[in-house]
Amino acid sequence: MLLEGRVAVITGAASGIGREIALTFAREGARIAGFDRSGDALDVLVADLAAAGSPGALSHVGDVRDPASVEAAASAIVGAAGRIDVLVNCAGIREIKNVYEITPEEWQAVIDINVNGLFYWCQAAARRMQEGGGGAIVNLASVGGLIGLSNRPAYSASKHAVVGLTKSLSRDLAPAGIRVNAVCPGVIRTAMTEAYWADERFEAELATVVPLGRSGTADDVAQAALYLASPMSSYVTGVALTVDGGWLAEKSFAVPGGSSTFFAGNEPS
Repeated sequence: MLLEGRVAVITGAASGIGREIALTFAREGARIAGFDRSGDALDVLVADLAAAGSPGALSHVGDVRDPASVEAAASAIVGAAGRIDVLVNCAGIREIKNVYEITPEEWQAVIDINVNGLFYWCQAAARRMQEGGGGAIVNLASVGGLIGLSNRPAYSASKHAVVGLTKSLSRDLAPAGIRVNAVCPGVIRTAMTEAYWADERFEAELATVVPLGRSGTADDVAQAALYLASPMSSYVTGVALTVDGGWLAEKSFAVPGGSSTFFAGNEPS
């Protein structure tokens, strides 16, 4: 198993992509330490892990925005499990608001969770990984960290910050044997994005702009995170890996039928 004997901390572990990563990593032998604001949902995760043959999972209720809460959880995890080998930062929120209407409170909430909270956990985990001889950090960014998404100014800014922080930390932490990478998902169907599918045309229209012709799943992201957390990527650090079905490859030019305006029949020669 790829993560046999490793201790993996996952923030935002109680739902969505974080939960899927926890289950995937557990199947690969990792001992999971989940961190989330929802204690009830964490209890369900721990029970599900045990039922799936992965006992011993740890859970810590806390808020990534509170550095004291993060530091206390990191210390408790090392106290219980002896080490931290892997950190996956999944906790995050988004806003859908145009630049004219977003409030300072909405802006700050996104930055506090998506950037500040992610850094607090990177810092706390890196301190323990340095003492333990190395490790792997995987940060959940977004395609919105590589381009500007309309009507999401705070989200786009926060995810660009995650990509930049990932690259910076990959340089700073490499001497300690700590690899730092990011995953940049495209449209992934989770509870947070389910409202998009209220329009029955959404999935069909997605096929016109995503070369692989479908939305992504939480498992698609979990498999990418597994690669970056495991020895398979032992010579990979500082990358922002897109998991978007090829959307960024030609996002502006796809047309129905899978062709491209660059190769349209009426394109001038």
